[in-house]
Amino acid sequence: MMRKLITILLTLLILLPSITIITSGEKNQDDENSGLRDSPWPIPQHDVRRTGKSPYGKEGCTGMLKWKTPLTNWATSDPVIDKDGTIYVGAWGGLYAIYPNGTVKWKMEIGCDGTSIGRDGTLYVVWSCYLRAISPDGEIKWTVRMGSDKMYGSPIIDKDGIIYVGTTSWRVAKFAAVYPNGTIKWIINASYTNGDFSPPAIYGDTVYVKEAYHDSWKCYLCAIYRDNGTVKWKKYIGYARTAVAPPSIAEDGTIYAVARGTLAAFYPNGTLKWKRDLDYSSYSAPAIDDDGNIYVATYGNDESSWSGSYIYAFDSNGTLLWKHHCYGTYGSPVIDKNGIIYGAGTHGLYAFNPDGTLRWVYKLGGKLWFTPAIGEDGTIYATGGSLYAIEPRDAADLRVSGVYYGPTFECIKIRVKNVGCEPAYNVTCEAKILVYPWKGNAETKTYTAEVPVIDVGQEVEVRIGKICLSPLKYIPFHVILGPEIHLLKVEAENANHDLLWEGGHFMQMSILGPLVCLGGLYYWFLDVMGSPRVEGFAGWATMDP
Repeated sequence: MMRKLITILLTLLILLPSITIITSGEKNQDDENSGLRDSPWPIPQHDVRRTGKSPYGKEGCTGMLKWKTPLTNWATSDPVIDKDGTIYVGAWGGLYAIYPNGTVKWKMEIGCDGTSIGRDGTLYVVWSCYLRAISPDGEIKWTVRMGSDKMYGSPIIDKDGIIYVGTTSWRVAKFAAVYPNGTIKWIINASYTNGDFSPPAIYGDTVYVKEAYHDSWKCYLCAIYRDNGTVKWKKYIGYARTAVAPPSIAEDGTIYAVARGTLAAFYPNGTLKWKRDLDYSSYSAPAIDDDGNIYVATYGNDESSWSGSYIYAFDSNGTLLWKHHCYGTYGSPVIDKNGIIYGAGTHGLYAFNPDGTLRWVYKLGGKLWFTPAIGEDGTIYATGGSLYAIEPRDAADLRVSGVYYGPTFECIKIRVKNVGCEPAYNVTCEAKILVYPWKGNAETKTYTAEVPVIDVGQEVEVRIGKICLSPLKYIPFHVILGPEIHLLKVEAENANHDLLWEGGHFMQMSILGPLVCLGGLYYWFLDVMGSPRVEGFAGWATMDP
């Protein structure tokens, strides 16, 4: 009997650690060095290593808007999420706390350039030269001023509650460690004037931060001891005028950092592992998935085409796995538990499969700024002029797959394809055209067409009309003033919509009575006559999603 009892006790002792792990319900935000809130997204890029990797995600073949909450003008910070689902985001004129259903919990009339949530729920907010500690109820606990310097991005918090934050300055930038009561533990100066420190990341006893100099256009990665602020080492990354985005750290301690057109990997001792040239400029923090692959975004300078905007994927050895074009990329990519990569840009929110294929795009009436956040239910939160909650779901996904350039009769011809996983019912196709009378102000005319159903994988041709404008009343050709399409839109019940030329990316037209020519009769005529300047203009054009 005694032997059996001893056997049972030994078995329980062996099983006890695993039982504790199973029943604790705690979510490890990174490692034992983290002092962040036990919440779905307590800091931009999720954790103290800034991996951008969430333990949450939701299945769905496309994205659907759950709600949007207007902000005062534009957002000024990345969203973060508390353990009860409250989303905190800064905008011009205020710091918002927003419930998971999109209603505003409270708003403070303070600026916010970056936010992080501490273990006890305290918000640490930077704006101008101030670091503030704010309670979850919106009460200021304390404020510390870093001289006259502007602070940069979201602070980070270690296991002891120490807050680390950098500044930008035309004099001497500073990087500081601040106690939880608001007193400064230590502060160091940049090596040269007119520069900045990026938001930091933590690994072990070290805090890693980028340091850039505006005059010399040089950017470095610095490793600093957390306990006393001593610089362990500083290594050149590449040519860049500003630090902006933080470094990211893999599970094995490899540090990844971007300096404009360069992605660099460093070992924890500062030895360079590899460097890769990006084809275009980047202000992105790398995101790191469970396999050690790295994702980084670049942006283009031409907003009409965004020719330089891409999402890149590298493996841990620096081998390029894939890259995919986007229309504008702001902030940094993030990854859900299913390996789906999300990025924000000038046309909306993008979702990519791990193999680099485009999964879906949710287009919005305006740009998205900063880095998205992922909630516990897999909802993606992104900021622009509003805070948007976008949910992965199984639904129809409509795309304008082709547009006809050239003469048509009383219509605009487009092709619409359902690339989702549910049929689209009661599809509405809409064109908004800006027209100019010979006398008077410009007018907007709206034309529509209805399609009863578009099945999964089906592509249909749609004629939007009936368009007929008298040349005696309206200017028919686009010379100085003339007809312009300002929006092509397709939408349906339970469907991800599509937008083209929305928000000023217009396309000129000619409308002469019932004769309609998208792109203009002049360019169509030159193409027909064989002009190399417009070769390939007439006919069907495939639209990039």
